[in-house]
Amino acid sequence: MPNENAWSVITAPTSKSLVLGIDFPAAGRREAGFEDLARKMGPAWAGHGFLQTTPPPVRLADRPAGDYYTEHWLNAGEWEKYEVVAVLGYCVGGVYAGEIADRLAQRQGTAPKVVLFDPQVTDLQLLESEIHKMIALAGPVFTAEEAEHARERAAEIVGTPSIGLLDAAVEIVGLYREMASIAFRRIGLADARRDEVVLLFESYMTWLSAASQIDPSRAWGEALAVTSSDYAELERTGAATVVNASKVLGRRLSLEIGHVDLLRDDSTVRLLLDNAEF
Repeated sequence: MPNENAWSVITAPTSKSLVLGIDFPAAGRREAGFEDLARKMGPAWAGHGFLQTTPPPVRLADRPAGDYYTEHWLNAGEWEKYEVVAVLGYCVGGVYAGEIADRLAQRQGTAPKVVLFDPQVTDLQLLESEIHKMIALAGPVFTAEEAEHARERAAEIVGTPSIGLLDAAVEIVGLYREMASIAFRRIGLADARRDEVVLLFESYMTWLSAASQIDPSRAWGEALAVTSSDYAELERTGAATVVNASKVLGRRLSLEIGHVDLLRDDSTVRLLLDNAEF
């Protein structure tokens, strides 16, 4: 099997054929993940093993290069015993999916198909949006003044002249910790639990930041992209993380479903059965 520290098994392989899912999975998130997709695909993908990335324990202070993650995922393990037939990427995971597919094509002599789900590239506004998500999820835990402070501070951070993406991520994590401290104290949870949550958020920010160093345009130009109605709305309103991604997409098929349901909706299953044979 490929490196057990780098991959979690969604479906154990019963043959030499593997499908890889590139994502940043986190317990309790609202968005469907590749485990949901595997359940929905059922017998159609029964002939393939399905593995999903496990992010390495790296922090912003380590300043990992873009290829740090791909090296982590592809080092070690018995890859020569398998053929990867498809690499799936969710959101920014699509950036890594393209690079992984390129590396595997060189290694195994055949190119895996690349399927992207709501592909995005990392920019400063994407980092800012994570604070907005936190505020929305916290609901009434924050006062209106506290929520507005967080939104304004996040905007100040990404609006700092000449700030680099990694430096902005460090400050966004600091703001997240400040707001998490308020929330956890208010609802009576221990500091140790807060620290776990902040560390997970920092790991996610590190994953986003490193992805900004990878140019996915060549791989994405040959990929199939499946996009949601939320993605189309972000594109319509000029969100750069989506607009810049959509410019380099090859074949794109759009669905009238929300982003959170993209990997579990029946229409996604039908689309894949009709357009993504592997």
